[in-house]
Amino acid sequence: MQIPPNYKITPSILKLISQIESLRLLFASFPIKPELRNKIERISILKSSLYSARVEGNPLTLNDVKNPEKISDREKKLEVFNILDSIKFIDTNLIPGNKISEDFILRLHTIVTKELSSDSGHFRTQPGAIFNQAGVAVYIAPLPQQIRAMIDKLLFYANRETDYPIITAVISHLIFEKIHPFIDGNGRVGRLLIWAILKAKSYHFPFAIPMEEYIDQNRDRYYSYLDKGAAETEKYIEFMLEGFIQTGEKIRLEVIQETEKKTEIILPPRQEEILSIIKDHLNVSLDFIKRRFFKVPARTLSYNLKKLADQGLIVKVGKTRGSFYRVKL
Repeated sequence: MQIPPNYKITPSILKLISQIESLRLLFASFPIKPELRNKIERISILKSSLYSARVEGNPLTLNDVKNPEKISDREKKLEVFNILDSIKFIDTNLIPGNKISEDFILRLHTIVTKELSSDSGHFRTQPGAIFNQAGVAVYIAPLPQQIRAMIDKLLFYANRETDYPIITAVISHLIFEKIHPFIDGNGRVGRLLIWAILKAKSYHFPFAIPMEEYIDQNRDRYYSYLDKGAAETEKYIEFMLEGFIQTGEKIRLEVIQETEKKTEIILPPRQEEILSIIKDHLNVSLDFIKRRFFKVPARTLSYNLKKLADQGLIVKVGKTRGSFYRVKL
């Protein structure tokens, strides 16, 4: 397997790169309030985690992961929240300008497959293959003894200086999936590698661009382009860049809509969740709120309720232990 594969920066690819750069400049020029930026970033990271798991067949929805205490399938829950922890690991431990290392990839795999695999953090030592739904092998991965040498070539390519970090990131993802270095978790780690490379190369957006949703919605095309990526690399690149642009455009529209809502109040995450609970249940007591946030001190919850009332979003009815809160009409 050739690492990297032969590819050309075609006029079509250059046009897509130009659109991505325009999005970057546009986001950089937006006067986005910190509260709105944090809200979009929080939802983007949640979507990135959820849809990366869904690409692999996880059935959970965005509503499920917003209410994790209701998820009964522990394994499916771990698949999503392990990815969430992996994104936090990248944000916390990868400094722009640093190089991606083999140890970093193994650490990512350890977090992604925590409590899900006995091979967490280890390259496979047995033959690997990708199977279709009928159980037929559609791709035979390189032999185990070839993995480290191929990872070294991948990292040399991923860490080199380049004019187009986004191209390096998506090509590195393609190479990683072809190497298929782990027994399980290759897709999840490979998609995380895209964001790790962009961060290492200081290719900044104000918030994550969770193109995993696009990949999930175009799952068959994604796997087809991965399958043919070594021979039809330009088509694979175009598919991935189009996903980046589509996702970025959706976020751009969300930002515009939010900034135009001058009277809307953007709340901290816990207050937003408390308000949502009150809207759903109409009349809610402090004890009910305490049961939903059993790890949060009652004093803190009372403070959150007071802040919501101060902003005219809810009202307190009654003054005794039997008092309750409802949305202000």
